[in-house]
Amino acid sequence: MQGHPLPELLAPAGSMAALEAAIDAGADAVYFGADAFNARMRADNFSLEEARQALALCRAFGVKAYITLNTRLTDRQLPQAAALADALWQAGADAFIVADAGLADVLRRQIPGIELHASTQMSAHTEYDGAALQAAGFSRMVCPRELSYDSLSRLCTRSPIPIEMFIHGAHCVSFSGQCLMSAVMGGRSGNQGSCAQPCRLPYTLGKKTGYPLSLRDMCLAGHIPEILGTGAASLKIEGRQKPPEYVYTVTSIYRRLLDQRRAADPGEVAALQAAFSRSGFTGGYFTKNYKNMLGVRTLEDYHSGRVPAYGGRSRRVPLDMTLTIEVGKPPLLTASSPQKTVTVCLDEPLKEGDVPPPREEAARKNAGRLGNTPFALSSFTYCADSRALFTLSMLNRLRRAAVDALLAPPARACASAAAIGIISGCDNTSPVYTASFLSHSQVTPLAREFFDKIYLPYTDPLPGAGIELPPILLGEDFPSVWEQAAGAPCVLVHTQGQLAEAVRRGIPASASLRFNVYNSFTVASLAEAGATDICLSPELSLPQMRDLQSPVAKGAVVYGRLPLMLTVRCALSDGCSHCSHGSGCGGTLLDRKGAAFPVTGTDRCENIIWNSVPIYMADRMDRVRGAGITRMHFLFTTEDSVECDGIIRAYEAGLAPAGQIYRMKK
Repeated sequence: MQGHPLPELLAPAGSMAALEAAIDAGADAVYFGADAFNARMRADNFSLEEARQALALCRAFGVKAYITLNTRLTDRQLPQAAALADALWQAGADAFIVADAGLADVLRRQIPGIELHASTQMSAHTEYDGAALQAAGFSRMVCPRELSYDSLSRLCTRSPIPIEMFIHGAHCVSFSGQCLMSAVMGGRSGNQGSCAQPCRLPYTLGKKTGYPLSLRDMCLAGHIPEILGTGAASLKIEGRQKPPEYVYTVTSIYRRLLDQRRAADPGEVAALQAAFSRSGFTGGYFTKNYKNMLGVRTLEDYHSGRVPAYGGRSRRVPLDMTLTIEVGKPPLLTASSPQKTVTVCLDEPLKEGDVPPPREEAARKNAGRLGNTPFALSSFTYCADSRALFTLSMLNRLRRAAVDALLAPPARACASAAAIGIISGCDNTSPVYTASFLSHSQVTPLAREFFDKIYLPYTDPLPGAGIELPPILLGEDFPSVWEQAAGAPCVLVHTQGQLAEAVRRGIPASASLRFNVYNSFTVASLAEAGATDICLSPELSLPQMRDLQSPVAKGAVVYGRLPLMLTVRCALSDGCSHCSHGSGCGGTLLDRKGAAFPVTGTDRCENIIWNSVPIYMADRMDRVRGAGITRMHFLFTTEDSVECDGIIRAYEAGLAPAGQIYRMKK
């Protein structure tokens, strides 16, 4: 613990009041979004001018400011997002938290010196991902909330770029970046910052109705010594939709714990719970104890959640001033804060006058009129020539100029004036049919004949078939899983690190839908990294897919149940408290309308929650091909071998659907 420097304490700022609360409470850094392209669009957020003011305030206090541009972006949105990033970079932002690989590539190429942090929405979770992200221009990786102490320690030790981890706040039950539930069920995309939180709704599992997807908030206040031992560079508090009282209370407690390098006592945990709670807290992922992680916001939580009202920023930045006035020279005012020293002067040299300059007491009083600025006068040194003609109005001008200089953003090179270019399309228009199966028992002779590529889990291989890697493949398991996949003719990969490893091993790799590909530049970056073809996000409409340019084959899911969630905590067995089925476990979630969502398990007892109905496009394949899709991907999940053959024949014949289905967006 003593061997590592104290990590950065990173606090949320969903509003100006919350930002001031974070500064007052002792945050080393804050993160906030502008009024577009951030994953918390329901927060107050900041207009461009408000963001400039917020950045100036952070600069004055020596608090770093990270801007969240962490949604997925279409080709049409990319230029706007890049322009916003450039404006905020010029205004002094310290870094941008980015989820879209295409946006990251554009920003890296166009804005000299820009610093990029990989959002947790990129699903990166190993040192191999860290290396791939570093190669793509990222200087920090925000890891998922689901990592244990052991996995975190390994990641922080081995990653080539620093690691930022969450220590407090709401959990998404789905693994970071792997939730389509809100978009598919209600049309509000979490990938675009509009999640409707269907995980907080009741579901029936077996004979019991409850909230099997609603997790308690994370609280790692009791594990500060262990966290310091991991070597994490930044500790992040979630809560951009929370009020300033929450931000102040939570940040100030963690500030104290970090400074004293100790775990929270019961009183401090109670204070955190009073700020906000969903039936208490959990540290289950960190400790790998997945029991009792469920919780909802109860009336008791609401009524007991009382913390003192935040009365506004009380801290001021101490300022030392030296005023020098001398006949024949311009008057000089030097102002020094802990962050910066500036010297300002008037344009004209001072003349001799009949009236002496102001007395020191009057000059000090005037210099201290710092009003609503972040500063407060700490010391004042007055070097005055009694012959000089100098007035308090001159001092007013000097004081204002000094404050402006202290708050001014750093000088930075402007972004490239070149417009975002168009990537050449792929010449290969011959359709290729690919499929993922959960079990080799689903793969029939007809499937082998119909599909050009078949992918199976590495735990259930089939000679001649490709391997689909696990979406969550921890660093400690990475080598052994790859050894089992070594003989496969091709692999389906889900993260940047998996793609890089496939290229290193010389195995053709397809980028799965889990990359959440929204734009031409993400396709280009994945193609440049070595992907042979890319599956586009199922959230895109067919016209958006058509307009997206690609140097490699564009793919899309044309049949199958979409994976709505990927959960580390087993939803079927109270967090693995009585589960012994492993990848054989299965069940069904029923929502309030009676829709049934199949749940399957992985070999690590993770869960995948699938959509209640499959995408079905057999009778509309002309529209799919018209959108430029040349890789037709099928997802076989709950179907047995007979049903799989029936689906294949339906697509061969172009048959209309026989039951309820989910269509690709027109």
